[in-house]
Amino acid sequence: MRLDKQEQTFIAMKESFIGTLKPSEHLDQIRELTTDPKLQDEAGDLTLQSLPDIVRERYPNIPKAILDDFTSQIEELDRVADCFHHGKRNKASLMKLRYRKVKATETPYIGFLLPKEPAQPRKAKVASFSSCEDKTCQFTVKNVDDLDKDVILLVHRAARLSTPVIHSSPIVDPKALSTKRLPERAYLLELDLQKVGEYFSKPEIYMQLSYYNGDQLIREDTIEIPWAKEKGVNKGKTEIIIWVHADSVQLTLMENDWEIPFRLIGKILSKAVSMGLQLASASHPEIGHIQTALGDLRNRSVSEDTDFYDALDRMNADDLLDTVRLQRTNVHTYVPMKKGVVKMTLKHDYTPKTGIRNEL
Repeated sequence: MRLDKQEQTFIAMKESFIGTLKPSEHLDQIRELTTDPKLQDEAGDLTLQSLPDIVRERYPNIPKAILDDFTSQIEELDRVADCFHHGKRNKASLMKLRYRKVKATETPYIGFLLPKEPAQPRKAKVASFSSCEDKTCQFTVKNVDDLDKDVILLVHRAARLSTPVIHSSPIVDPKALSTKRLPERAYLLELDLQKVGEYFSKPEIYMQLSYYNGDQLIREDTIEIPWAKEKGVNKGKTEIIIWVHADSVQLTLMENDWEIPFRLIGKILSKAVSMGLQLASASHPEIGHIQTALGDLRNRSVSEDTDFYDALDRMNADDLLDTVRLQRTNVHTYVPMKKGVVKMTLKHDYTPKTGIRNEL
């Protein structure tokens, strides 16, 4: 199915869910919940799955049937979101509400970002409480730079997407060959971004990881860094590297302004990294090699479904921020990536693991 058809289904579901929230009656409560730090996750967002329990606690007189229906609506929205972003149900993936400050107001807009279009400013589809009646809202499309007051956005938090790769020769456990204790995982604690985009949604940061055992590619992960929200130093904690059977990993960082499905971000970047490796004629491709490979993919050098190329058309070389290869036997806590526009602070963990299935 073409990507725009999948998008329309997702957009219609977002509109329907916002209507379910009844902004004409409950905007004050929605604003209160989305700005309460005690209810926010690490990215400063309010997860929809937490809402039924919050509502039940704060408003005990709401009938159970209404709460059950609300919970079902959240489940259906999560299902549609997973279909779009993952191509399958992923219980670790969540829809959320995010309060974006533009100009302080008691009556913020409520809506969602639209997919970016080439050579066009980023747009949002928003409704005012006065444009909603019962469970139906009339939405208006606005350039995000033209928004004249705060907005509550319906957003998606992607879960880690991990793809094993079929390999041709036996995998040798790096721990069996090493004379030193090797880390089992690494957490990203700090991300210093010297370059980000200029859009209202800035930045939406994703990391693609290609794991190797010797020269063999063995697994590919794609993860979101939800707390990296501004240019400069961002602090948080995300498990980023899972060293199961791997002795090195290529990390490639990108910014996504284009509402590209999460599954396709990973697929496109993994192919670009693989082609960049061939272009480099070495074990460590530079970001320029991966950017060139991104352009080569547009020449239909691989056979993929239509939605792959639809997503590829939305991804620019400028979206790729930087890349670096890390060796498991030579780990650093402070890692400047190749171009120097991104610096990472890692915390390595040596706790034994029970296997990839338990981690992912």
